[in-house]
Amino acid sequence: MRVQEGGGEHEGRRSRIQQELESLRERIADLGVLERELTRAAQAMRAAPDEAQAAARSAEIIRAEIEDRLGYFPAYLEPFRQFPDILENLWGEIVARYLDNPLPEPFKTRVIACLSRFCASPYAAVTMSCRLFSQGAPPAEILRLLELQPPRTPEGIDQLLAEVRRLEQPPAELPAPGSEAEAALLRAIALAFSRPEHAAECNEVLRPVLGARNQAWLLNLLAYVKSFHMLVEGVPDLAYHSDPLARAHLLRLLGAEPRLTALLRDRRGELRTAGGEPAAEARYRELFENANDMVYTMDRQGRLTSVNRAAERLTGYAREELLQMKLADLVVPEQRAAVESILSRETGAPGTYELDILTKNGERLALEISAHWIARQGQGVGLQGIARDVTERRRTEEALQQAKQKLEAWVGELEQRTREMTLLSEMGDMLRACLTTDEAYSVIVRVAQQVFPVEVGALYVITPARNMVEAVALWGNPNLAERVFAPEECWALRRGRVHWVEDASAGLVCSHVKELPPDGYLCVPMMAQSEALGVLHLMQPRAARLTEAKQRLAVAMAEHIAMALSNLKLHETLRSQSIRDPLTGLFNRRFMEESLELELRRAVRNQRPLSVIMLDLDGFKRFNDSHGHDAGDALLRELGALLQGNIRAEDIACRYGGEEFTLIMPEGSAEIAAQRAELLRAAIKKLEVEHRGRTLGSVTASLGVAVFPEHGRTRDALLEAADAALYLSKGAGGDKVTLAR
Repeated sequence: MRVQEGGGEHEGRRSRIQQELESLRERIADLGVLERELTRAAQAMRAAPDEAQAAARSAEIIRAEIEDRLGYFPAYLEPFRQFPDILENLWGEIVARYLDNPLPEPFKTRVIACLSRFCASPYAAVTMSCRLFSQGAPPAEILRLLELQPPRTPEGIDQLLAEVRRLEQPPAELPAPGSEAEAALLRAIALAFSRPEHAAECNEVLRPVLGARNQAWLLNLLAYVKSFHMLVEGVPDLAYHSDPLARAHLLRLLGAEPRLTALLRDRRGELRTAGGEPAAEARYRELFENANDMVYTMDRQGRLTSVNRAAERLTGYAREELLQMKLADLVVPEQRAAVESILSRETGAPGTYELDILTKNGERLALEISAHWIARQGQGVGLQGIARDVTERRRTEEALQQAKQKLEAWVGELEQRTREMTLLSEMGDMLRACLTTDEAYSVIVRVAQQVFPVEVGALYVITPARNMVEAVALWGNPNLAERVFAPEECWALRRGRVHWVEDASAGLVCSHVKELPPDGYLCVPMMAQSEALGVLHLMQPRAARLTEAKQRLAVAMAEHIAMALSNLKLHETLRSQSIRDPLTGLFNRRFMEESLELELRRAVRNQRPLSVIMLDLDGFKRFNDSHGHDAGDALLRELGALLQGNIRAEDIACRYGGEEFTLIMPEGSAEIAAQRAELLRAAIKKLEVEHRGRTLGSVTASLGVAVFPEHGRTRDALLEAADAALYLSKGAGGDKVTLAR
């Protein structure tokens, strides 16, 4: 509005305009600070991987979050939909400073309404008035709030501050709406907001009145109001009906209080810069020039039509040079097709692209470029957008990706090691539960195939004579493994330590290795109680070397196996001593009685016969007296071998005591048992025993046969029947088989 010269009224109006302009300049400076803070915040969010993921949310996701919280999407945020990172920052400030501000909601609304007079756009006053009306505030009270203004003279300021000091300190609660105390408090807040030179003094007076906590939240609210005014002033022709509360209540509010109409009209015409330029336009021009990011426009051919100072800093070209260039001239040759693709679209939603450019000095930079088509009458006339230097971010992302890959590899190795150690632990548990070496070998092969999927895997055990090493378990390709070799053919057994050959052409290769492995092999001796029990042999497939971790695992497995085999060997020795007769090698009487009890139960369950043959040597005492006890022992040994060689696999031959022997024949009928007894009788009669270089005389035997269930249903009954039949044979002169009666 043009200022006329002359007259006190005109001088007063000029003074007010000058004050408004000073306030406007201060707010423009605040806008620059806000813009720099937003830029730093965006850079910080990109620097942290977790926060960067949040910043990378699309505008539609942020819009949905805003609509979910507010119930609508504010029109003053619409220009920022093409810049999701800025929209994210703005929304975060709104939530932190206003929505989540713990000050009472009516008080926050009244403060914002009172300060709306300092906003050049009527949008703030209209929407806050309608919000107050929806909260039940009388229209006259709303009018009074909008007309509240801070004092302008020093005397008025001193009077206001003194009035605030007289308020209750601190009050139990905020002053009642519409009270004189609230009016004084709101005017002091307006003074601090509109006159920065008095802000410190006002804050000092307000602190004891509000309390430290409420004052801190009030300062947050005032920071939000400043940002809110900047945002709504920056959107030309911002329509109030975009706010749902304004649509619902404005007409009723104006009908109830017509004087509000004059206050709610557009006041932007009263606020001009010194050059007559609209304040909002000047503010956005300053934003354009001072932005840290390159802001540009270009025509449909991709020729740059406007750039800011950041473009000069990023590219190294002067503005005059840039305005003679196309965007494709800056982009590296291999990505110019992407620029043509952007220009060919002309329609659709705003897009974001990453392009590499070459600066004037030849440096390569990565830019994140947003592109939004400018439309006139439905036709695309050019593009506008922002280009941000993301070179450091890309390097950080690449470094993070490499670190992630390394971490994933480490995690994979750790999971593999955990799995292998679990298998090894399970193998140890299963080996401790094995009763025989054959069971142990099957467990070892099952686990070894999973832990060491090698070309050749073999478990070798030294024979009892300790002159040979034989394979007891093989996996992989068994044709490449030697089945039997001498202990001295393995360097691991000779040295008593791990033998690792990485290069077969240059290393010391064991003689038992049939084919030279191209990628090495490993022999791990299995030691227990300082004694070598065997060797674990592993040959890797081609192009798959055994890592140090795998070698350590092989050593651990060999230790587990050696300990298990040593324990099994000891267990078998002790068991054999407990159930075997040391002279004949046959089972002893205790084992016979236990086995007979077990076989009887099986015969009852299966309803099958079971036979018992009792055998006694005729004249054994006389034989001992004639040839000596050593000769008698030799005869018993030979008899044990004869019995062991003339029975079925399921039959059980036992030394019952002295020269008496028992043979248990599961599922053996009376006829079969009698035939077998007759064969044994004849074989014993033909038995020739040599002792100390001379042949001893022949011997005969008496045999008795009893069959379940005909001759007895219990162990004792069956043995007594067989023994009775035996004595019948002896009574008949010996060398005879008798079936129990």
